[in-house]
Amino acid sequence: MIFKTSTALCIAALCFMTGGQAQLVTPDSNTLVANIDMNGIKALFTFTPVTKGTGANVSIEVQEGLSKSFALSLTKGFEYHVHVSPVGPNNNCTATGGHLDPANVGTTKCISATPTKCQEGDLSGKHGELKATDGGAIPKVEYVDQQLRFDGETTTIVGRSIVIHNNGARVACGNIVPYGQVTSQSNNSGEPVTNLAENVPESKKLTSGASGSRHEHGSVNGGHAFVALGVVASWMVMM
Repeated sequence: MIFKTSTALCIAALCFMTGGQAQLVTPDSNTLVANIDMNGIKALFTFTPVTKGTGANVSIEVQEGLSKSFALSLTKGFEYHVHVSPVGPNNNCTATGGHLDPANVGTTKCISATPTKCQEGDLSGKHGELKATDGGAIPKVEYVDQQLRFDGETTTIVGRSIVIHNNGARVACGNIVPYGQVTSQSNNSGEPVTNLAENVPESKKLTSGASGSRHEHGSVNGGHAFVALGVVASWMVMM
């Protein structure tokens, strides 16, 4: 399967531009990815299970788009979270719903020193926001999040989405899917994109926990984006 964009060639998987050349990720079979390319923002989120215990190794690479000239708040940086639902048609970030919050933490402010009292999906609250730079690229960020799960109807991050915020507004988003499942997220034709839930057995379908929590104040969507999207049923059954 080959997808060609104006900036890179993606072969049967996932591409990310670095220094003008496409870099292919070679993760293990349990790796999840969210490839974001919209509104001038290019970022790659990678999630792999920790070798012992629960949680995920998280890697974030921002190639462009999160610049100081774009940021609405230089002191806050760019927030980012796991949201409960996939991206909607035409890169509709609003369709992703609220933050993943199976423990029903609610909108209580997340304190990084006590991550177990934070929403599972509040990654920037637990690990820090993405700080704007002059050029818009951000050095690679890596950490372990012990709350993230790869299974469980209410806890899994499979088939959900990553949303990047600019002082609350949703400015970019991408689906979290197993490595190797990549299609065009939007054709800007108004036609619906693939609905992940339609491909998941009833017993495995995702639920929101009881999140619905929103800290956003607006949304910016659009652009010709080629981002991660795929069928999660077979991956989830294997887990």
